[in-house]
Amino acid sequence: MDDALGQTSFGKSSNYFPASRKKSRRVIFITFIIIFIGALFFGGKSFLGSESEKQDKSTITPTLAMQELESPKPTPVPTYATPEPTVVPTRKPTVNPIDQTTGLDKSTLSLEVQNGSGEFGAASKASEVLKTFGYHVVAVGNADNFNYENVAIKVKSAKSDFITLLKKDLGFNYTIGTASADLSASSSADAVVIVGK
Repeated sequence: MDDALGQTSFGKSSNYFPASRKKSRRVIFITFIIIFIGALFFGGKSFLGSESEKQDKSTITPTLAMQELESPKPTPVPTYATPEPTVVPTRKPTVNPIDQTTGLDKSTLSLEVQNGSGEFGAASKASEVLKTFGYHVVAVGNADNFNYENVAIKVKSAKSDFITLLKKDLGFNYTIGTASADLSASSSADAVVIVGK
């Protein structure tokens, strides 16, 4: 069916590849060339860089590059210290323990102050009051019960002169209930003051 000129019986030339395959090869080849040229143009430009870009990159100092890499540091907030008050020890006024009217020396009377009310700190408070008048407080504690209504004063008979003085000094802060000179001679203190309700 083929003749010597390479034509088929239908009058077409026979080649090794059909016509549709030739076209697809040509399209692939042209596409490859376009991609290659584009890659050279854009890739070469970014790889080699333009002169202005090279100049800009050379002006970046290492300090600037380090600053960009470091994390930002917070700005310190100033703190203002408030001055602490100066504690000046106050001296207790020296009380003259000698009573002006009777001439009795309060510091010679040893006192025991007892809590007869059940209120916390009642005996300690009363002992501080007595100390401001110059009395010598030797003990602070609880009474035999907490049912006392007012202040009870018991003094040894040898120190009975102090009953009036104790009543006067305690009367500024407390209501006096009873006062007697019947404290046992075997008591360790010369007088006992029981603070009631």
